[in-house]
Amino acid sequence: MPNTQDQLIPPTKRILLAGRTGTGKTTQIWSLPGKKFAYIFDPNALSALVAQPPYREKGCDLEYEIFLPEISDVDTSLKGFNKGSKDDTAPGKRKREPQLYNRWEEHVLNKDFAGYDWLIIDSLTFLSKAIMDRQLFINNKYGGTEDVADYKIVGAKMSEVFGAITGSPLNIFCTAHLSVFQDEKTAKLETQLYLPGRARTMLPLQFTDIFLAVTKDGDKGETRYEVRTRPDPKGLQDIRTSIPGLDTFEDVTIQRFDSKSSDYGIGALLSGKRRFKSVVR
Repeated sequence: MPNTQDQLIPPTKRILLAGRTGTGKTTQIWSLPGKKFAYIFDPNALSALVAQPPYREKGCDLEYEIFLPEISDVDTSLKGFNKGSKDDTAPGKRKREPQLYNRWEEHVLNKDFAGYDWLIIDSLTFLSKAIMDRQLFINNKYGGTEDVADYKIVGAKMSEVFGAITGSPLNIFCTAHLSVFQDEKTAKLETQLYLPGRARTMLPLQFTDIFLAVTKDGDKGETRYEVRTRPDPKGLQDIRTSIPGLDTFEDVTIQRFDSKSSDYGIGALLSGKRRFKSVVR
């Protein structure tokens, strides 16, 4: 029978890296040690992972499947919303059917992850969009506006799917974006994960570590990449870490893109090889 006295660290890590565009979220995949498999939904993700001579002679050692909308998935017709508005769909024209979520669902159910150290999803933002498109199609509203019920269903489905994924004996790394919500009664601004409905509260509970990706200017004018490891009193409250001894801000700038990338970035935080220490702000 397992006993926590015999374990130094949790058997697996489940990391969610949230942040705005351009804060280096996808690039951190380079730093994850071991064999990696990624589901890529973000159309810009590959640019951070492939070779870019002379800066990167080789791409990241990463097996992946990319899931982007096909033209047959996209409803290009305009939607009227006023009383008596016209239907922009030509008579007899085949309705577009979003299949992106279905293609991913079939793949993840049949994929053998044995031998992999990391399962990566980049990003949850675009995955949730694929699920929402499918939900709207089922309700005969594809191309239209989602309502509260749609958000509830999609959020519940994401929570259910990720409950199964995070229960697997794999390290998980996901990226996500942020949104700013203003309470109608208090007018208070609140930073949240850009996730639908229930997923906004349930998904964070399934991760061992939630970091906020940020950037700052270095001493020589270069861009430095950091992660915030503790909640921001005026920002995202979901931040937390299971790694002891981290500063509020940790430098995760990756200095080299090769087999030694795991000596930097989030990989260095996981292994204890912290190359750079930032002043607690």
